[in-house]
Amino acid sequence: MLGSELLYLVAAQAQSKPPQCSLIAGASTLPVLQKPGDVMLGGLFSLHESVLEPDLSFTFKPVSTRCTGFSLRTYRWMQTMLFTIDEINRNDRLLPNVTLGYKIYDSCSAPNHALRASVELMRAGDEENERSCGGLVSVVIGDGSSALSEAVARFLGVFHIPQVNALVLLIQHFGWTWVGVVADDDANHLGGAHTFTEEVQKLSVCVALYETIPKNHEKSAMASIVARIRSSGAGVVLVFALEQNVVALFDEVLRQGLSGVQWLTSEAWTTAFVLSTPPRFLPILQGTLGFAIRRIVHMPGLHEFLLNLNPSKPDTPQDPFLPLFWEEVFGCSLQDALVKGVPGMKPPCSGSEKLNNTWNIYTDVSQLRVTSNAYKAVYAVAHALHAIKSCEKVKGNFPLTPCPDTDRIQPWQLLNYLKHVEFSSSYGEVKFDKNGDPPAVYDLINWQLGAEGGDLLCLAGCGPSHTTPTDDA
Repeated sequence: MLGSELLYLVAAQAQSKPPQCSLIAGASTLPVLQKPGDVMLGGLFSLHESVLEPDLSFTFKPVSTRCTGFSLRTYRWMQTMLFTIDEINRNDRLLPNVTLGYKIYDSCSAPNHALRASVELMRAGDEENERSCGGLVSVVIGDGSSALSEAVARFLGVFHIPQVNALVLLIQHFGWTWVGVVADDDANHLGGAHTFTEEVQKLSVCVALYETIPKNHEKSAMASIVARIRSSGAGVVLVFALEQNVVALFDEVLRQGLSGVQWLTSEAWTTAFVLSTPPRFLPILQGTLGFAIRRIVHMPGLHEFLLNLNPSKPDTPQDPFLPLFWEEVFGCSLQDALVKGVPGMKPPCSGSEKLNNTWNIYTDVSQLRVTSNAYKAVYAVAHALHAIKSCEKVKGNFPLTPCPDTDRIQPWQLLNYLKHVEFSSSYGEVKFDKNGDPPAVYDLINWQLGAEGGDLLCLAGCGPSHTTPTDDA
Protein backbone atom coordinates (compact mmCIF):
# COMPACT_ATOMS: atom_id res chain seq x y z
CA MET A 1 0.00 0.00 0.00
CA LEU A 2 2.81 2.38 0.83
CA GLY A 3 6.08 2.78 -1.01
CA SER A 4 7.92 4.61 -3.71
CA GLU A 5 5.56 4.20 -6.63
CA LEU A 6 7.66 4.81 -9.70
CA LEU A 7 5.07 3.89 -12.30
CA TYR A 8 1.73 5.56 -12.95
CA LEU A 9 -0.62 4.77 -15.81
CA VAL A 10 -3.12 7.21 -17.20
CA ALA A 11 -6.60 5.74 -16.73
CA ALA A 12 -8.39 5.90 -20.08
CA GLN A 13 -11.84 4.81 -21.17
CA ALA A 14 -12.07 1.98 -23.69
CA GLN A 15 -13.71 4.11 -26.38
CA SER A 16 -13.15 4.41 -30.10
CA LYS A 17 -13.44 8.18 -29.83
CA PRO A 18 -11.83 10.50 -27.26
CA PRO A 19 -14.16 11.72 -24.46
CA GLN A 20 -16.06 14.88 -25.33
CA CYS A 21 -14.74 17.39 -22.85
CA SER A 22 -12.46 20.37 -22.96
CA LEU A 23 -9.67 21.81 -20.86
CA ILE A 24 -10.04 25.25 -19.35
CA ALA A 25 -8.24 27.80 -21.50
CA GLY A 26 -5.06 29.37 -20.19
CA ALA A 27 -1.36 28.97 -20.75
CA SER A 28 0.60 26.73 -18.42
CA THR A 29 3.02 28.46 -16.10
CA LEU A 30 4.69 25.26 -14.93
CA PRO A 31 8.26 24.66 -16.09
CA VAL A 32 8.59 21.53 -18.21
CA LEU A 33 11.50 19.47 -19.53
CA GLN A 34 10.54 17.84 -22.81
CA LYS A 35 11.91 16.15 -25.88
CA PRO A 36 9.82 14.95 -28.86
CA GLY A 37 9.52 11.29 -29.78
CA ASP A 38 7.32 8.73 -31.54
CA VAL A 39 5.93 7.72 -28.13
CA MET A 40 5.89 10.24 -25.29
CA LEU A 41 6.51 9.29 -21.65
CA GLY A 42 5.40 11.63 -18.90
CA GLY A 43 7.35 12.27 -15.73
CA LEU A 44 6.42 13.60 -12.27
CA PHE A 45 9.24 14.14 -9.76
CA SER A 46 9.39 16.03 -6.45
CA LEU A 47 12.33 18.21 -7.46
CA HIS A 48 11.45 20.63 -4.65
CA GLU A 49 10.61 19.78 -1.06
CA SER A 50 7.69 22.18 -0.54
CA VAL A 51 5.50 24.87 -2.04
CA LEU A 52 5.17 28.48 -0.86
CA GLU A 53 1.44 28.94 -1.15
CA PRO A 54 0.22 32.22 -2.72
CA ASP A 55 -2.23 34.61 -1.09
CA LEU A 56 -5.71 33.22 -1.80
CA SER A 57 -7.72 36.22 -0.62
CA PHE A 58 -9.84 36.05 -3.81
CA THR A 59 -9.49 39.80 -4.27
CA PHE A 60 -7.09 39.47 -7.20
CA LYS A 61 -5.72 36.81 -9.54
CA PRO A 62 -3.26 34.68 -7.51
CA VAL A 63 0.37 34.70 -8.53
CA SER A 64 2.10 31.49 -9.58
CA THR A 65 3.09 29.15 -6.79
CA ARG A 66 6.77 29.04 -5.85
CA CYS A 67 8.55 25.81 -4.98
CA THR A 68 11.42 25.79 -2.51
CA GLY A 69 14.15 23.42 -1.27
CA PHE A 70 15.69 21.83 -4.36
CA SER A 71 16.27 18.06 -4.01
CA LEU A 72 19.52 16.73 -5.48
CA ARG A 73 18.41 13.16 -4.84
CA THR A 74 15.16 13.49 -6.79
CA TYR A 75 16.98 15.27 -9.62
CA ARG A 76 19.10 12.12 -9.92
CA TRP A 77 15.92 10.05 -10.21
CA MET A 78 14.76 12.31 -13.03
CA GLN A 79 18.11 12.10 -14.79
CA THR A 80 17.92 8.31 -14.47
CA MET A 81 14.70 8.39 -16.47
CA LEU A 82 16.48 10.37 -19.21
CA PHE A 83 19.46 8.01 -19.06
CA THR A 84 17.19 4.99 -19.47
CA ILE A 85 15.25 6.52 -22.37
CA ASP A 86 18.54 7.33 -24.10
CA GLU A 87 19.77 3.76 -23.53
CA ILE A 88 16.56 2.28 -24.98
CA ASN A 89 16.64 4.62 -27.99
CA ARG A 90 20.14 3.30 -28.79
CA ASN A 91 19.03 -0.34 -28.48
CA ASP A 92 18.49 -1.96 -31.92
CA ARG A 93 16.60 -4.92 -30.49
CA LEU A 94 14.13 -3.22 -28.15
CA LEU A 95 11.63 -0.94 -29.91
CA PRO A 96 13.59 -0.70 -33.18
CA ASN A 97 12.68 2.29 -35.34
CA VAL A 98 10.73 3.82 -32.44
CA THR A 99 12.03 6.84 -30.52
CA LEU A 100 10.87 7.53 -26.98
CA GLY A 101 10.37 11.15 -25.97
CA TYR A 102 9.44 12.69 -22.62
CA LYS A 103 7.57 15.47 -20.90
CA ILE A 104 8.55 16.01 -17.25
CA TYR A 105 7.13 18.24 -14.49
CA ASP A 106 8.08 19.06 -10.91
CA SER A 107 5.40 18.01 -8.39
CA CYS A 108 7.10 20.05 -5.61
CA SER A 109 6.22 17.43 -2.95
CA ALA A 110 2.69 18.86 -2.78
CA PRO A 111 -0.48 16.91 -3.70
CA ASN A 112 -2.24 19.91 -5.24
CA HIS A 113 0.83 20.78 -7.30
CA ALA A 114 1.20 17.14 -8.41
CA LEU A 115 -2.43 17.12 -9.56
CA ARG A 116 -1.92 20.35 -11.48
CA ALA A 117 1.15 18.90 -13.19
CA SER A 118 -0.87 15.78 -14.01
CA VAL A 119 -3.44 17.92 -15.78
CA GLU A 120 -0.66 19.56 -17.78
CA LEU A 121 0.59 16.12 -18.80
CA MET A 122 -2.83 15.43 -20.28
CA ARG A 123 -2.70 18.44 -22.55
CA ALA A 124 -2.14 17.40 -26.15
CA GLY A 125 -0.09 20.45 -26.99
CA ASP A 126 -1.65 21.01 -30.39
CA GLU A 127 -4.81 22.72 -31.59
CA GLU A 128 -6.33 19.60 -33.13
CA ASN A 129 -6.37 17.61 -29.90
CA GLU A 130 -6.88 20.47 -27.46
CA ARG A 131 -10.65 19.91 -27.60
CA SER A 132 -10.28 16.54 -25.91
CA CYS A 133 -8.91 15.48 -22.55
CA GLY A 134 -6.60 12.90 -24.09
CA GLY A 135 -3.06 14.17 -24.50
CA LEU A 136 0.09 12.85 -26.09
CA VAL A 137 1.25 11.19 -22.86
CA SER A 138 -0.31 7.84 -22.01
CA VAL A 139 2.10 6.67 -19.33
CA VAL A 140 3.86 8.52 -16.52
CA ILE A 141 7.03 7.59 -14.67
CA GLY A 142 6.06 9.04 -11.38
CA ASP A 143 6.88 10.45 -8.06
CA GLY A 144 8.68 8.58 -5.27
CA SER A 145 6.12 9.80 -2.72
CA SER A 146 3.14 7.56 -2.00
CA ALA A 147 1.22 10.57 -0.66
CA LEU A 148 1.47 12.25 -4.04
CA SER A 149 0.42 9.06 -5.78
CA GLU A 150 -2.77 9.18 -3.73
CA ALA A 151 -3.43 12.71 -4.93
CA VAL A 152 -3.37 11.64 -8.57
CA ALA A 153 -4.69 8.09 -8.13
CA ARG A 154 -8.14 9.04 -9.44
CA PHE A 155 -6.50 10.70 -12.41
CA LEU A 156 -3.67 8.26 -13.07
CA GLY A 157 -3.82 4.56 -12.28
CA VAL A 158 -1.08 3.40 -9.89
CA PHE A 159 0.94 0.25 -9.33
CA HIS A 160 1.18 0.02 -5.52
CA ILE A 161 3.88 -1.71 -3.52
CA PRO A 162 2.34 -3.73 -0.64
CA GLN A 163 4.67 -2.76 2.21
CA VAL A 164 2.12 -2.93 5.04
CA ASN A 165 2.20 -6.74 5.02
CA ALA A 166 5.96 -6.72 5.47
CA LEU A 167 5.66 -4.45 8.52
CA VAL A 168 2.98 -6.69 10.04
CA LEU A 169 5.29 -9.69 9.61
CA LEU A 170 8.04 -7.74 11.39
CA ILE A 171 5.74 -7.16 14.38
CA GLN A 172 4.86 -10.84 14.42
CA HIS A 173 8.50 -11.95 14.14
CA PHE A 174 9.63 -10.00 17.21
CA GLY A 175 6.51 -10.80 19.21
CA TRP A 176 5.67 -7.16 19.94
CA THR A 177 2.21 -6.83 21.49
CA TRP A 178 1.95 -3.16 22.56
CA VAL A 179 2.59 -0.73 19.72
CA GLY A 180 1.82 2.84 18.65
CA VAL A 181 1.07 4.31 15.23
CA VAL A 182 1.75 7.88 14.03
CA ALA A 183 0.75 8.95 10.52
CA ASP A 184 0.68 11.95 8.24
CA ASP A 185 -2.71 13.63 7.93
CA ASP A 186 -3.47 12.56 4.38
CA ALA A 187 -5.57 9.81 2.83
CA ASN A 188 -2.67 7.63 1.73
CA HIS A 189 -0.73 7.53 5.00
CA LEU A 190 -3.89 7.29 7.11
CA GLY A 191 -5.07 4.46 4.86
CA GLY A 192 -1.80 2.61 5.30
CA ALA A 193 -1.84 3.17 9.06
CA HIS A 194 -5.45 1.97 9.26
CA THR A 195 -4.66 -1.20 7.29
CA PHE A 196 -1.63 -1.85 9.49
CA THR A 197 -3.72 -1.38 12.63
CA GLU A 198 -6.39 -3.80 11.42
CA GLU A 199 -3.83 -6.45 10.48
CA VAL A 200 -1.81 -6.37 13.73
CA GLN A 201 -4.97 -6.50 15.82
CA LYS A 202 -5.73 -9.84 14.15
CA LEU A 203 -2.50 -11.02 15.81
CA SER A 204 -3.81 -9.90 19.24
CA VAL A 205 -1.49 -6.90 19.19
CA CYS A 206 -2.75 -3.90 21.16
CA VAL A 207 -2.49 -0.54 19.36
CA ALA A 208 -1.82 1.73 22.32
CA LEU A 209 -2.10 5.01 20.40
CA TYR A 210 -3.00 6.31 16.97
CA GLU A 211 -1.88 9.88 16.23
CA THR A 212 -1.74 12.13 13.16
CA ILE A 213 0.92 14.72 12.33
CA PRO A 214 -0.62 18.09 11.40
CA LYS A 215 0.49 19.52 8.08
CA ASN A 216 1.54 22.84 9.67
CA HIS A 217 3.57 21.16 12.48
CA GLU A 218 1.75 23.33 15.04
CA LYS A 219 3.86 23.31 18.22
CA SER A 220 1.20 22.39 20.75
CA ALA A 221 -0.10 19.58 18.52
CA MET A 222 3.39 18.13 18.04
CA ALA A 223 4.02 18.37 21.78
CA SER A 224 0.76 16.51 22.48
CA ILE A 225 1.69 13.68 20.11
CA VAL A 226 5.01 13.07 21.85
CA ALA A 227 3.42 13.38 25.29
CA ARG A 228 0.83 10.74 24.38
CA ILE A 229 3.56 8.42 23.06
CA ARG A 230 5.24 8.69 26.46
CA SER A 231 2.05 8.17 28.48
CA SER A 232 0.89 5.23 26.34
CA GLY A 233 3.86 3.14 27.35
CA ALA A 234 4.27 1.91 23.78
CA GLY A 235 7.81 0.69 23.35
CA VAL A 236 7.38 0.21 19.59
CA VAL A 237 6.06 3.02 17.38
CA LEU A 238 5.51 2.89 13.63
CA VAL A 239 5.64 6.24 11.80
CA PHE A 240 3.85 6.45 8.44
CA ALA A 241 5.00 9.85 7.18
CA LEU A 242 7.04 11.86 4.72
CA GLU A 243 10.58 12.64 5.82
CA GLN A 244 10.00 16.37 6.39
CA ASN A 245 7.16 15.55 8.79
CA VAL A 246 9.22 12.88 10.55
CA VAL A 247 11.94 15.50 11.11
CA ALA A 248 9.38 17.74 12.84
CA LEU A 249 8.23 14.82 15.01
CA PHE A 250 11.72 13.84 16.11
CA ASP A 251 12.71 17.43 16.82
CA GLU A 252 9.88 17.41 19.35
CA VAL A 253 10.96 13.98 20.65
CA LEU A 254 14.40 15.48 21.32
CA ARG A 255 12.92 18.58 22.93
CA GLN A 256 10.95 16.46 25.40
CA GLY A 257 13.79 13.99 25.97
CA LEU A 258 11.74 10.92 25.02
CA SER A 259 13.95 7.84 24.72
CA GLY A 260 13.75 4.05 24.83
CA VAL A 261 11.36 3.75 21.87
CA GLN A 262 11.88 1.22 19.07
CA TRP A 263 10.97 3.22 15.97
CA LEU A 264 9.71 1.51 12.84
CA THR A 265 9.83 3.35 9.53
CA SER A 266 7.56 3.50 6.54
CA GLU A 267 9.42 3.29 3.23
CA ALA A 268 9.17 7.06 2.73
CA TRP A 269 11.89 7.73 5.35
CA THR A 270 13.67 4.39 5.83
CA THR A 271 16.83 5.73 4.18
CA ALA A 272 16.19 9.47 4.46
CA PHE A 273 19.43 11.46 4.41
CA VAL A 274 17.92 14.30 6.50
CA LEU A 275 17.30 11.87 9.36
CA SER A 276 20.24 9.47 9.19
CA THR A 277 22.92 12.15 8.92
CA PRO A 278 22.31 14.93 11.52
CA PRO A 279 24.16 14.03 14.76
CA ARG A 280 21.26 15.27 16.89
CA PHE A 281 19.09 12.30 15.86
CA LEU A 282 21.67 9.57 16.52
CA PRO A 283 20.77 8.95 20.19
CA ILE A 284 17.07 8.34 19.51
CA LEU A 285 17.19 6.60 16.12
CA GLN A 286 19.90 4.04 16.87
CA GLY A 287 18.38 0.62 16.16
CA THR A 288 15.50 1.93 14.02
CA LEU A 289 14.06 -0.73 11.70
CA GLY A 290 12.27 -0.41 8.40
CA PHE A 291 11.91 -1.74 4.88
CA ALA A 292 13.46 -0.11 1.82
CA ILE A 293 13.32 -0.82 -1.88
CA ARG A 294 15.82 -3.51 -2.84
CA ARG A 295 19.08 -1.84 -3.79
CA ILE A 296 21.46 -2.44 -6.66
CA VAL A 297 25.10 -1.50 -6.33
CA HIS A 298 26.03 -0.65 -9.91
CA MET A 299 24.32 0.62 -13.03
CA PRO A 300 26.83 0.77 -15.94
CA GLY A 301 27.02 4.18 -17.57
CA LEU A 302 24.76 6.03 -15.12
CA HIS A 303 27.53 7.76 -13.17
CA GLU A 304 29.17 9.07 -16.32
CA PHE A 305 25.78 10.27 -17.59
CA LEU A 306 25.11 12.15 -14.34
CA LEU A 307 28.51 13.82 -14.36
CA ASN A 308 28.19 14.92 -17.98
CA LEU A 309 25.67 17.63 -17.10
CA ASN A 310 26.88 21.19 -17.60
CA PRO A 311 24.73 24.24 -18.40
CA SER A 312 27.56 25.82 -20.39
CA LYS A 313 27.78 22.96 -22.90
CA PRO A 314 26.21 23.83 -26.27
CA ASP A 315 24.53 20.41 -26.55
CA THR A 316 22.87 20.60 -23.12
CA PRO A 317 19.06 20.12 -23.35
CA GLN A 318 16.81 23.04 -22.47
CA ASP A 319 16.25 21.90 -18.91
CA PRO A 320 14.48 24.53 -16.74
CA PHE A 321 15.58 22.63 -13.62
CA LEU A 322 19.29 22.49 -14.47
CA PRO A 323 20.13 26.07 -13.33
CA LEU A 324 18.45 25.37 -9.96
CA PHE A 325 20.43 22.16 -9.61
CA TRP A 326 23.71 23.82 -10.60
CA GLU A 327 23.28 26.70 -8.18
CA GLU A 328 22.39 24.31 -5.37
CA VAL A 329 25.48 22.14 -5.92
CA PHE A 330 28.05 24.91 -6.38
CA GLY A 331 26.54 27.68 -4.25
CA CYS A 332 26.79 30.16 -7.09
CA SER A 333 24.37 31.99 -9.37
CA LEU A 334 24.03 31.60 -13.13
CA GLN A 335 22.25 34.96 -13.16
CA ASP A 336 25.51 36.80 -12.49
CA ALA A 337 24.41 40.06 -14.06
CA LEU A 338 21.60 40.35 -11.54
CA VAL A 339 23.46 39.50 -8.36
CA LYS A 340 26.85 41.21 -8.58
CA GLY A 341 27.33 43.42 -5.58
CA VAL A 342 23.99 42.49 -3.97
CA PRO A 343 24.47 41.60 -0.28
CA GLY A 344 23.37 38.10 0.70
CA MET A 345 23.16 36.82 -2.87
CA LYS A 346 25.19 33.94 -4.24
CA PRO A 347 28.38 34.86 -6.13
CA PRO A 348 28.26 34.35 -9.90
CA CYS A 349 29.33 30.97 -11.28
CA SER A 350 32.76 31.07 -12.91
CA GLY A 351 32.03 28.55 -15.66
CA SER A 352 34.81 26.24 -14.47
CA GLU A 353 32.56 24.22 -12.15
CA LYS A 354 32.56 20.47 -12.86
CA LEU A 355 30.45 17.76 -11.29
CA ASN A 356 33.28 15.23 -11.34
CA ASN A 357 35.00 17.36 -8.69
CA THR A 358 32.05 16.96 -6.30
CA TRP A 359 30.64 14.23 -4.08
CA ASN A 360 27.07 14.63 -2.92
CA ILE A 361 23.72 12.92 -2.84
CA TYR A 362 23.37 13.42 -6.61
CA THR A 363 26.74 12.00 -7.65
CA ASP A 364 26.75 9.11 -5.14
CA VAL A 365 25.57 6.01 -7.02
CA SER A 366 26.88 3.45 -4.55
CA GLN A 367 23.45 2.40 -3.31
CA LEU A 368 20.64 2.62 -5.86
CA ARG A 369 17.08 2.02 -4.66
CA VAL A 370 14.47 4.43 -6.03
CA THR A 371 16.90 5.07 -8.88
CA SER A 372 16.69 1.40 -9.86
CA ASN A 373 12.88 1.56 -9.74
CA ALA A 374 12.87 4.49 -12.15
CA TYR A 375 15.17 2.55 -14.47
CA LYS A 376 13.05 -0.61 -14.37
CA ALA A 377 9.80 1.33 -14.76
CA VAL A 378 10.96 2.88 -18.04
CA TYR A 379 12.10 -0.52 -19.29
CA ALA A 380 8.75 -2.08 -18.32
CA VAL A 381 6.99 0.50 -20.48
CA ALA A 382 9.43 -0.13 -23.33
CA HIS A 383 8.82 -3.89 -23.20
CA ALA A 384 5.05 -3.35 -23.18
CA LEU A 385 5.30 -1.06 -26.21
CA HIS A 386 7.55 -3.58 -27.93
CA ALA A 387 4.93 -6.30 -27.37
CA ILE A 388 2.25 -4.04 -28.86
CA LYS A 389 4.40 -3.28 -31.89
CA SER A 390 5.07 -7.02 -32.32
CA CYS A 391 1.43 -8.06 -32.04
CA GLU A 392 0.31 -10.48 -34.79
CA LYS A 393 -2.54 -8.77 -36.61
CA VAL A 394 -4.55 -11.96 -37.24
CA LYS A 395 -4.87 -13.39 -33.70
CA GLY A 396 -3.59 -10.69 -31.39
CA ASN A 397 -1.63 -11.33 -28.20
CA PHE A 398 -4.65 -12.03 -25.95
CA PRO A 399 -7.82 -14.13 -26.53
CA LEU A 400 -10.63 -12.22 -28.27
CA THR A 401 -8.50 -9.06 -28.23
CA PRO A 402 -7.35 -7.50 -31.52
CA CYS A 403 -3.98 -5.82 -31.85
CA PRO A 404 -3.94 -2.15 -30.87
CA ASP A 405 -3.52 0.56 -33.47
CA THR A 406 0.22 1.14 -33.13
CA ASP A 407 -0.16 4.71 -34.41
CA ARG A 408 -2.62 5.58 -31.66
CA ILE A 409 -1.97 3.40 -28.63
CA GLN A 410 -4.56 3.98 -25.91
CA PRO A 411 -3.51 4.06 -22.25
CA TRP A 412 -5.86 1.23 -21.28
CA GLN A 413 -4.29 -0.93 -23.99
CA LEU A 414 -0.79 -0.15 -22.73
CA LEU A 415 -1.94 -0.99 -19.19
CA ASN A 416 -3.17 -4.39 -20.35
CA TYR A 417 0.20 -5.18 -21.93
CA LEU A 418 2.12 -3.85 -18.93
CA LYS A 419 0.36 -6.30 -16.63
CA HIS A 420 1.81 -9.10 -18.75
CA VAL A 421 5.34 -7.73 -18.97
CA GLU A 422 8.02 -10.07 -17.72
CA PHE A 423 11.73 -9.64 -18.36
CA SER A 424 15.04 -10.16 -16.63
CA SER A 425 18.06 -7.91 -16.42
CA SER A 426 21.26 -7.77 -14.42
CA TYR A 427 19.20 -5.87 -11.80
CA GLY A 428 16.65 -8.62 -11.29
CA GLU A 429 13.37 -9.86 -12.67
CA VAL A 430 10.53 -7.47 -13.50
CA LYS A 431 6.94 -8.71 -13.63
CA PHE A 432 3.50 -7.84 -12.25
CA ASP A 433 0.70 -9.89 -10.75
CA LYS A 434 -2.96 -9.82 -11.83
CA ASN A 435 -3.50 -6.65 -9.78
CA GLY A 436 -0.60 -4.87 -11.44
CA ASP A 437 1.65 -5.15 -8.38
CA PRO A 438 5.34 -6.06 -8.59
CA PRO A 439 6.72 -8.69 -6.19
CA ALA A 440 7.11 -7.30 -2.67
CA VAL A 441 10.88 -7.52 -2.36
CA TYR A 442 12.57 -5.28 0.21
CA ASP A 443 15.77 -4.81 2.15
CA LEU A 444 15.30 -4.79 5.92
CA ILE A 445 17.27 -1.78 7.17
CA ASN A 446 18.74 -1.46 10.67
CA TRP A 447 20.09 1.94 11.68
CA GLN A 448 23.44 1.40 13.39
CA LEU A 449 26.19 3.66 14.69
CA GLY A 450 29.35 3.43 12.61
CA ALA A 451 32.87 2.78 13.85
CA GLU A 452 33.75 6.45 13.42
CA GLY A 453 30.56 7.71 15.04
CA GLY A 454 28.57 8.42 11.88
CA ASP A 455 25.13 6.94 11.45
CA LEU A 456 24.82 4.16 8.90
CA LEU A 457 21.95 2.46 7.17
CA CYS A 458 22.75 -1.24 7.25
CA LEU A 459 21.07 -4.29 5.86
CA ALA A 460 19.71 -6.24 8.82
CA GLY A 461 22.53 -8.15 10.46
CA CYS A 462 25.32 -5.71 9.68
CA GLY A 463 27.42 -4.31 12.49
CA PRO A 464 29.57 -1.25 13.22
CA SER A 465 32.38 -2.48 10.95
CA HIS A 466 30.18 -2.11 7.87
CA THR A 467 30.36 1.05 5.82
CA THR A 468 27.13 0.95 3.87
CA PRO A 469 26.42 4.44 2.40
CA THR A 470 23.64 6.39 4.05
CA ASP A 471 21.10 7.31 1.49
CA ASP A 472 18.07 6.19 -0.41
CA ALA A 473 19.55 6.48 -3.86
